[in-house]
Amino acid sequence: MISHSTATTTDTREGAVESILDFFPIKFDRHYFHFPTTKSKEYTRHRQAVTQKYGVITTLILLGLLLLIPALNYLKLRGYYGFHRIHVLRSLNLRLNKYIITGNELHPCRRRRWRYLISWFAQISKELVFKVTYHANALIQITFWLFTLSSLSLTEIHHGDLIFLAKRLGRIATVSLPTILFLTLRPSPFPHTLYLNLLVIHKWLSRLIIVEAILHTIIYCANFQRQNTWKKAWKTENVYGWVALLGFVAILITSLLKLRDKSYRLFYINHYFFSWVIVGTLQFHVRPYKITKYTVVNVCILVGQIVYRLFLSRRTSSPLDVKVIDISPNLSLVEFPNSLIAQPALNPGAHIRFNAYHSNFIVRGWNQIFPIYHPYTLASLPQDNYQRLIVRKSNFKILNNRKYIVCGSYDPHILFINSRNTPHTKFSIHKLNVQAKRVLMVVGGSAISFALPILRVMNYHGIPIKIVWVLKDFLDVNALRYFDGFVHGDDFEIFVTGTREYKERTHDGISRHASYASLGGRSLRNHFRFGSVGSRYSVSSEISEDSPLLSKYEEEIYDEFNSLTRENEIEDVDVEVDNIESEDEECPADQATRIDLVEDFANLAPVSDENSEIDSENDENDVNSIFGEHLSPTHSGKTNTSFNDPFIPIDNSTSESARLHLKQYHDTVKKLNLEHRIYSGRPILNYKYFNWCINEGFTQCSGPVQDGDNQFVCCRDLPRNRVVPSDIDAEKLWVISAGPKGLVNNVKLWANEYGLKFHEEAFYV
Repeated sequence: MISHSTATTTDTREGAVESILDFFPIKFDRHYFHFPTTKSKEYTRHRQAVTQKYGVITTLILLGLLLLIPALNYLKLRGYYGFHRIHVLRSLNLRLNKYIITGNELHPCRRRRWRYLISWFAQISKELVFKVTYHANALIQITFWLFTLSSLSLTEIHHGDLIFLAKRLGRIATVSLPTILFLTLRPSPFPHTLYLNLLVIHKWLSRLIIVEAILHTIIYCANFQRQNTWKKAWKTENVYGWVALLGFVAILITSLLKLRDKSYRLFYINHYFFSWVIVGTLQFHVRPYKITKYTVVNVCILVGQIVYRLFLSRRTSSPLDVKVIDISPNLSLVEFPNSLIAQPALNPGAHIRFNAYHSNFIVRGWNQIFPIYHPYTLASLPQDNYQRLIVRKSNFKILNNRKYIVCGSYDPHILFINSRNTPHTKFSIHKLNVQAKRVLMVVGGSAISFALPILRVMNYHGIPIKIVWVLKDFLDVNALRYFDGFVHGDDFEIFVTGTREYKERTHDGISRHASYASLGGRSLRNHFRFGSVGSRYSVSSEISEDSPLLSKYEEEIYDEFNSLTRENEIEDVDVEVDNIESEDEECPADQATRIDLVEDFANLAPVSDENSEIDSENDENDVNSIFGEHLSPTHSGKTNTSFNDPFIPIDNSTSESARLHLKQYHDTVKKLNLEHRIYSGRPILNYKYFNWCINEGFTQCSGPVQDGDNQFVCCRDLPRNRVVPSDIDAEKLWVISAGPKGLVNNVKLWANEYGLKFHEEAFYV
């Protein structure tokens, strides 16, 4: 028996809820969703007809959205469409900066406390705006698919009939499978569409479809409980449904970021295995209208991928076909003949898939069904005598005297490069039509392999290009020595975010850097820094994949995955979007340049033994008087934070291998004229890089340089071409980024805010 006090309390709560709902313009009916009380043949036929109708509607809508993808790519190619035209972050930040109190405005008076509160709120708002902008792509995907699928699921459900809803959810999930599988086709059948671009759509559509399948099951379970008819749950047709649900849940759980990072091999095999299971079991679970047509399409997509993969695969005929060269503790250079490429690339920056050739045909068959291949970007062009890869060392070791399988190649789709090359003719750079005025490339780590062929094409066509390379180990610069003749120091800015000291490689193949140890192992994700003039943000997202080359593909499988992920977190850039150029900005001193100039000046006159120390000091003072106080060591501490200090490695090598790598490093930077192009820390993308894109100004100021009259002046004093904003052709100013996810997202945000065209070569599941 319920007591009077309990009943009174319940009535009071219900009355309070109803009074709250009265404030809303739309009146909510708490009993809208309900189970049917009766079931007739007319009701069943009506429910089946409506369910079938919305299955067809969903199919047509998804088909239309698929066709919309190449249409949008065409418009983007023609310059009629693109999110780069939307600039939100910079304008909002400039307004919020007016309310932020800087160090010079601090006031102890209590009456000013409200100013500090407003300043705090403005800073929090800037952080929130940045987060929303940074994750805009994911938020748009979630919002779009949530709205689309909810509209299809909740429309015309017989006044909230839950059985109507359950049937609808199941039908939508079933008819969406062909679209989900189609988005994973390699390569994409759509023109000007890289298949990796579609993985973002595949991910969010799949997740919401899995949620609909789970809700479908929950509603039916609730109905079984209400009617006490659980025996229906174990009918043969429903058992197939339970197996399909198991596959959906297994894919959803193993695709979560932490679990996927912990065991990517499990995720990938589980993903492919249960895709087959779901396709097969749903054929027997769905009723009364069978989905045979959808099943045929699903099977054709899965089988077609295996057949096409076999068509693109080539096996090394000899263990000597693949040559591996040690570059640094992190990287290796892999060379193999062109004959291993079944389908030569038509554009620069193509990638292939690499795997070991197993002597057991059963294992080889398993690898074709569950394609655990390792993708790498080709650092060479099809016209070269042999192909090269720059490979990050991992548990998948590419060794000499081994046999391998090469699958590919897969062309990139760079919107400003139109190739007239054909699969049946010899590749030629001359047949590449480049629609770009200037190109800025920002890459991280081993993604330099994507930048090198682009660099060659741009230099051939006479298009200015600047490559900003962010790496954690300065010895990785040794990779450039194997591309002598294509690499010019003026095209590069290299930023070393790791330690300056050489660290021996450990026995497990993972480099341990003091730079990461100093972080105490904490994540750098969502790390923000606010400046007084503008806002400098640094976001290093947790990387969902760690490719041996680009950190961009979904198939990366390493046992040491977490360690490599943490290492790549420091390969990132900082972003400034709301700062303006300061006229009194100080020029930083390049310590290495200063030492060279002092030595050159001292060599002009003989130095006596008695007064050598005094003469040396006088010489140095004379140099400072000639080139200005910018060369003074005491002045270098006042440099503007938008510049980076020159990188000077510290030689603490102990082994022969360490000394060899260091010698190669010094030889490489000297031979390629990179001595004054290597800096410490992360690059800061700001107005300087934008000025470079519009053919104006400098990016990194490293001390005195020679002007047109061969006079040494500060780089900021060099004459610049003032460009009228109306004359800027933003449609031909391109920013390209490849590497870790955090780096690519930051570069994309910066390019969009400055209205520059952007292309990314880093994609994640």
